Amino acid sequence: MARSDWLSGQVAIVTGGSSGIGRAVVELLLESGAAGVTVADIEPTADDAFRGLRDVPDGEFLTIRTDVSDSAQVKQLVTQTLERFGRIDILVNNAGIAPMVRWPDVTEENWRRVLDVNLNGSFLCALEVLPHMRRQQSGRIVNISSVGAFIGSVTAHPAYGVAKAGLIAMTKSLARECAEDGILVNAIAPGSIDTPMLDSFGHDARINYAKVSMLKRHGTPRELAEAVLFLVSDSSTYITGSTLHVNGGSLLV
Repeated sequence: MARSDWLSGQVAIVTGGSSGIGRAVVELLLESGAAGVTVADIEPTADDAFRGLRDVPDGEFLTIRTDVSDSAQVKQLVTQTLERFGRIDILVNNAGIAPMVRWPDVTEENWRRVLDVNLNGSFLCALEVLPHMRRQQSGRIVNISSVGAFIGSVTAHPAYGVAKAGLIAMTKSLARECAEDGILVNAIAPGSIDTPMLDSFGHDARINYAKVSMLKRHGTPRELAEAVLFLVSDSSTYITGSTLHVNGGSLLV
């Protein structure tokens, strides 16, 4: 089977899909034959970011402005996806924030905001798509965690690492629950990936993160997207409840 047919007929939702890792995932899913991809992003410019993809053969995409921490907006996201494409086969929980806040500046409000987006948002999205995947008796969920889940937040808010560790625990729990329904649930823990989020950490952090990698460079969004494609394709039919580390050797687990 040609790679352009790997996801033939399948429909995906990618949160945080307008830039960085999310954008690369959307592009690769469409290149791999997805019948439809919904881009969920809080940024109002999400649709403009994908105007160049309208020529992707046989692939359609829908952009929906969504705050994944808001359950009503997540319900609308799933409803609109079903109205447009008729099914949901893949959910990639990628939306996340990483404000630069040190412990002395942590407040209950900014702590809760990071958890609401980075952990609870993924929970709400999974909660909404699961009934539809169960009816199909098939589905793939990929949660984008982080090396920060294992070493703690280095630059970002302390709650960032906490939320990303929670994603891994949720991945395992969902995998146990959903296996009998043919739904595979896995996580990816990226190291330093060359995205706008990395830029927000500053020049010194960019240099230091590259040095930590055995490959002495940052990963590319496309390299991360390839890992997502592996987990949602038929190349990974015996993998569930796992965390795939994509970090250039910066953390050996």
